[in-house]
Amino acid sequence: MVKLQLPTNTDDLFNFDNLKLVDKPDSPKNSQTLKQTLEGCEGYLLHLPLRAPNVDQKNPKTVADMVNILTDPEAVKAFCDEEEKLADTAARRDEGMSSAVYDYKDSAIMRAQLRQARKRTSHIHAPGVMGHVVQPGCISFYKKDGKTYAVTEGRWMLTSIKAGWIGKNISLDHDKIVPQDSKVMIIRVPPGCVGRIRDQGVEYLLDVGTHIFNSGTVTDCGTVRYADNFNWSHGRYHYVRVPRGSFARVWVEVKNEDGIVSVQPRLLKEGEHFVDSHLCKYDGMVNVSDEYIHHGSM
Repeated sequence: MVKLQLPTNTDDLFNFDNLKLVDKPDSPKNSQTLKQTLEGCEGYLLHLPLRAPNVDQKNPKTVADMVNILTDPEAVKAFCDEEEKLADTAARRDEGMSSAVYDYKDSAIMRAQLRQARKRTSHIHAPGVMGHVVQPGCISFYKKDGKTYAVTEGRWMLTSIKAGWIGKNISLDHDKIVPQDSKVMIIRVPPGCVGRIRDQGVEYLLDVGTHIFNSGTVTDCGTVRYADNFNWSHGRYHYVRVPRGSFARVWVEVKNEDGIVSVQPRLLKEGEHFVDSHLCKYDGMVNVSDEYIHHGSM
């Protein structure tokens, strides 16, 4: 936008130095008002809050152990409380690695939960040719008193007349395992993806690795591959990946100095952007090279 101040000398009519600039695209003022990130908006995140896997997917025994541990509803809360205590002191976790609270050797809570789980199970190693044989790389499930337990490779027999097999030799190679007539759900999130679930209606995001649930309150909302999607949402969580040469048009929740919240348009620059907001909305991409870019009041 320009304001023309006519020169007194007609010879200087086309002297552009006499044009008074009202605004410049790269002025410090615009850098404050036309932010190209989600910084400053409500729910701004540096990275997505991903739940760490609770088992080692390279060790099938940990899968069966966690299924048996989680037959106790209080076990989930105990692990979550312990993770919160270690959050400030824990070292950076590598992708696909389980949290330190699930370590068999160093985690006191894990050892305690294993001892309690063994008291509730009803399977033992079967002698001779008796019992059910679980093949390598597979898992079998049995049910007792409405709760589902698991065993891995080996020959097993059940010690209670209340217990019965409900799923035999199910391959652990599947990305999702849900035994029939059970509350168990096993979700494997491949590299380059993020898992999405709802637990009692609350949305959560899953990191790469294997996740075990045995509460009956978890719903799988599908796994998303980052490379295949420029934008995806899961409840209040939103992810936007802007490719080179583009802007993403979004509507974001902003609170002013008086505490008044409004939804405003914003253009996002190249890169990845994360936000935790129910009011955030993705409105497509535009090319940086376009002569005219319009987005809401911008």
